[in-house]
Amino acid sequence: MNLKLKSLAALLLLVFITGTVNAQNADLGDFLSKKGYIAIKLNKLIIGHIYMEGTLNGVKGKFILDSGAGATVLDVKVKDKFHINTTKGNDVPAAGAGSATLTARMVPDNTLVLGGYKKEKFTVTVMDLDNVNSALKSVGIAPFDGVVGADILSSGKAVIDYSNMTLYLMQ
Repeated sequence: MNLKLKSLAALLLLVFITGTVNAQNADLGDFLSKKGYIAIKLNKLIIGHIYMEGTLNGVKGKFILDSGAGATVLDVKVKDKFHINTTKGNDVPAAGAGSATLTARMVPDNTLVLGGYKKEKFTVTVMDLDNVNSALKSVGIAPFDGVVGADILSSGKAVIDYSNMTLYLMQ
């Protein structure tokens, strides 16, 4: 096979593969949408962490997606911004990346909205996220308001489509 034919064959194969991948991704989104899932756009930081924008109690914020976090957590420094009344909650022992002993407060009766997904009567965990935000700041990334954790992901029967940077949650 001459060089021109090999190049043409490689180009056609690339077009076929790209079309197949795009069709499969569209098929996944269509399939999940038909099952009642809501698509939520994800973003990726230069250091690889995935985050999304959403609202907590009607206030916009930025939240890291952390499937390893047992709960959705809000930084104690922004609790007033999000109208979190910590006198309503209960203290619980907690642990997190970079710290073995932390105190967290479970605060009920909040509303979380991520794209078209809405979770009402939601309990958010409030704790100090200085260790996370300091690490981000050290590489030039602005602080985050909190972390969306496994409580939302499991109750929303999450599917994460990394290739399309989309989180799907069932309402």
